[in-house]
Amino acid sequence: MKHYDDNIIRLIQLYLVGGLSKEEEVKLEEWLRQDPSREKFMRGIREGQNVGQNFSTFENVNKDLAWGSVVRKGKIEINRSHRLAWYKFVAAVMVPLMIIGAAYYMRNYTASDQQQSVEIAEITPGKGKAILRLNDNRVIELSTEQEKQLDVAKGVAVKSDASGMVYPEQVAAGETEYNVLEVPRGGEYTVTLSDGTMVYLNSGSILRYPVAFGADSREVSFSGEAYFEVAKDAERPFYVVVDDVKIKVYGTSFNVNTHYTGKVQTVLVEGKIGIETPVSGKEYEVSPGQMALYNSQEQTMNINSVDVRPYVAWKDRVFAFEKMSLEDIMTTLSLWYDVDVFYQTSSLRSLHFTGYLGRYEDISTILDAISGVTRVNFTVKGRTVIVSE
Repeated sequence: MKHYDDNIIRLIQLYLVGGLSKEEEVKLEEWLRQDPSREKFMRGIREGQNVGQNFSTFENVNKDLAWGSVVRKGKIEINRSHRLAWYKFVAAVMVPLMIIGAAYYMRNYTASDQQQSVEIAEITPGKGKAILRLNDNRVIELSTEQEKQLDVAKGVAVKSDASGMVYPEQVAAGETEYNVLEVPRGGEYTVTLSDGTMVYLNSGSILRYPVAFGADSREVSFSGEAYFEVAKDAERPFYVVVDDVKIKVYGTSFNVNTHYTGKVQTVLVEGKIGIETPVSGKEYEVSPGQMALYNSQEQTMNINSVDVRPYVAWKDRVFAFEKMSLEDIMTTLSLWYDVDVFYQTSSLRSLHFTGYLGRYEDISTILDAISGVTRVNFTVKGRTVIVSE
C-alpha cells in the first residue's frame, strides 16, 4: 500500500469533490507525472475502484444532493464562494474515508502490479551523478562511473571521471558563458571550477557558474547543499549568491545549505566570509567555527558558535545527527535515498536523535538505528517511508 503526504491527500480529496483551484490542479498534475504508478492510482479513483467501495458511510455521501439540501434549507444564493466553502467542508469530512479508500485500492492491486512496484522501488544510497546544462541548451548526463571528454563551450574541453569534473584554468577574455550543474535526489557530484575552487554538491542541488571567470571577480549562484573550498585570489573576490543572500569569500572552506524552507545556513570551517542580506544592507562577518542562519521570512540573521563537524560530515561519507529533529533527519534521508516520507502522527516530526551513521549504509540499517532510540516505527512501502508511533 502506498502512503502519500498530507498535502497530496488533501489535493486528491478536493479533486474528488470538485474543489480544486487552478494552482492546486497544477500541483496535483505535476505530482501525477512524476511516477506512472500514481497515474494508475488516480485512474482507479476516477473509475470508482477504490474510494467508497464497500464502505457504506462514504457511499451515502452525495455532494450534489447534499449541496441541494443545504441550498433548500438555508435559502442561500448558489454562487462560487458558497459552493467552494461547501466542497472544503465535504473534503474535511472525507479525510479518513479517503485514506481508507486508498488503502483498500492499493491492497487489491494484482500480484503482477505488486511485483512491478517492488522492482521499481529498489532503494539504494546515492551515487555520483549529475546533469550538465550548457549555454547552447545541450543537456549531458554525468556519472562518476563513466569517463567522458566534454566540449562545454567554444574551445573549452572538460574531463569528467570518477573524481567529478575539472575545468581548465583560464580567465575569460570575451563574453562570459555559463554552465549549470544539477545534482538530483539520490546523487552527489564534485566540480573544480576554472579558478581551482572545488565544490562538493550534495543531493538536490543546483550550481550556476561561468565556464571561465572574468579578470575582476568570481561569482556563482547556488541552491541546495554544497561544501566550497575556494581558491585564494586577492585580486578577484569570490561570491556565492543564494536566494537573497550574497556570501563574500576570502579563500575559505564552508558549507551552505538551503534545504530548510525559508532559511540559508552557512557554516564556516576555515578562512573568512562576509554575508550580505537585502534588508540590512550591511555585511555580517563570520569566523571559523560559526554558523550564520538567515531567515528570509523573518528577515533575520543569527550567528552562533557551533561544532562544524556534523554539518560537513556528509562530504566524508557520514551522517552526523546532533540532537537533530526527526523531520530534519528524514529530509536528509529523503534526498539521499530518493524516497518520500509520510508521518502518520505530526508530533513525531519534533522528536530528536543523536548518532553517527554510515552514509552508504542500507536505508533499513539507518532506520533501525533511529527507531531503537526514538521508539518510532518505520515502514517502507515502495519508495515511501511511513513514520508511526
